[in-house]
Amino acid sequence: MKRSDCSESRGRQLRPLKTYFTAALRAPIATALKAPLAAALLGLGAMQAQADTLWEIYLQALDNDQQLAADRAAYHAGLEAKNLGRSALLPQINASAEVNRTKTDFDTIGTQFDDLFGLVDTRTVGDSDVDGRIYSARLDQAIFDMPAWFGYKQGKKVSEQAAAEFSANQQEMMLRVATAYFDVLRAHDVLEAAIAEEEALAKQLEQTQQRFEVGLTAITDVYDSQAAYDSAVARRLTAQDNLLSNFDALSVLTGTHHDNVAPLVQSFKVAPPEPVERAAWVDFALANNFDLKAARLAADGARYGARAAASEHLPTLTGSVTYRNLEEDGDTSSTLTFPTLGREERSSQPVDTSRETTIAAITLEMPIYTGGRLSASRREARNQAFQAEDLSNLAERDTVQNTRTLHRAVVTDVSRVRAREQAVISARSALDATRAGYEVGTRNIVDVLLAQRTLFQNQTDYANALYDYILNTLSLKRVAGLLAPDDLQQLEVKLNPAVPVTRVAEASATAAPVK
Repeated sequence: MKRSDCSESRGRQLRPLKTYFTAALRAPIATALKAPLAAALLGLGAMQAQADTLWEIYLQALDNDQQLAADRAAYHAGLEAKNLGRSALLPQINASAEVNRTKTDFDTIGTQFDDLFGLVDTRTVGDSDVDGRIYSARLDQAIFDMPAWFGYKQGKKVSEQAAAEFSANQQEMMLRVATAYFDVLRAHDVLEAAIAEEEALAKQLEQTQQRFEVGLTAITDVYDSQAAYDSAVARRLTAQDNLLSNFDALSVLTGTHHDNVAPLVQSFKVAPPEPVERAAWVDFALANNFDLKAARLAADGARYGARAAASEHLPTLTGSVTYRNLEEDGDTSSTLTFPTLGREERSSQPVDTSRETTIAAITLEMPIYTGGRLSASRREARNQAFQAEDLSNLAERDTVQNTRTLHRAVVTDVSRVRAREQAVISARSALDATRAGYEVGTRNIVDVLLAQRTLFQNQTDYANALYDYILNTLSLKRVAGLLAPDDLQQLEVKLNPAVPVTRVAEASATAAPVK
């Protein structure tokens, strides 16, 4: 069960899928696919409209689908969880710089001993103006920090979870593209059957009116034919609206208007899943389903988170080295006055200081009491781990159930498509026989209308069964973790762009009146 991956359009790659699948360049594959299609289209003439194919719409969705763009952003954000957790274990270096100016005015009264007069009163008045510059740097390194270690382990699991989730999102985008594309073909086939039924009933109504006018049938047959025709018109209008809506759904994915898409070739055949054994699909899904991988990684990360919270009460040991450089320059001037002596002395001295300090330290910290915060945090993280484990178990059970259900659906679809195809053939033969019986008088108009309605219903059921088979097959590969661009390429070669399915014009129809 191997699928090749493709790089994303315009140089962007689907990296998580590349992790789990064999990488392959898209350009050679796309060229190989488009070359025969282009050659076939050239023979149709310049006026033939170019039909968009499944692969082309997928490539457009890679660039323009907003859901995938959001998933890609979430993936890149999730990758940083490992780096954030690792940062607490690596050296922390911080630097700072400060420039300041200090101005000081002072006025001091005191006493001073004089050799001639003994103790005399003094007054000192002055000011200083000093410019200072402080440069510092600090290096911290965790020596023993268990919460940081378990936080790093949790971050690794979160990043791996983001990759698994993005891989699941890529597969989901492929499924959304395929669903939107084949819903267009489904709606077109239903519309074609509705148009055929409407045309047949219109002809039947006209013939019934003519038979009534010459007295070969009763007015009730005309009323029955008119009612059946009116219902067919309503069904055709509904089918027409559904086709327009499904074309619009393609535009939501690609951001581009679409008018033509390529239908399936007439020789398209259904086949049972390979391998046929359901247990093999279940085993592979348990090992490769990306949603299940993400749930398991989330549970692993939550367990590391619980261990980190439980380690908060342990001591932490941190080594640090601090360097500080202080530089000051300026001047200080003062005037010393002796009021009783009538004498004063002036002085001025410059300030020029340079001081370097280096401090190396080992710090041991241990929480003693935090108001119950650590205990509450430990209980919270433990229960979150229990929750993640339960969700992982639930995802495993859902994966098993979904795989079994989809495998049964695909196996049933194979038989259902073949039965529906035969039912269309039988219904068409029954309608021809009923019309012939009506012409010779052995059948009434109600029998003809019921046969016509049965044919339309069988054609609709066949279209639904066929496209259900295709989408259920892709969904089975999705739940098994196998869905890759290669699966869309395999469907691409089973399309026929030479006979495009065209967007219908928005128009209303009026039922034919009774004459």
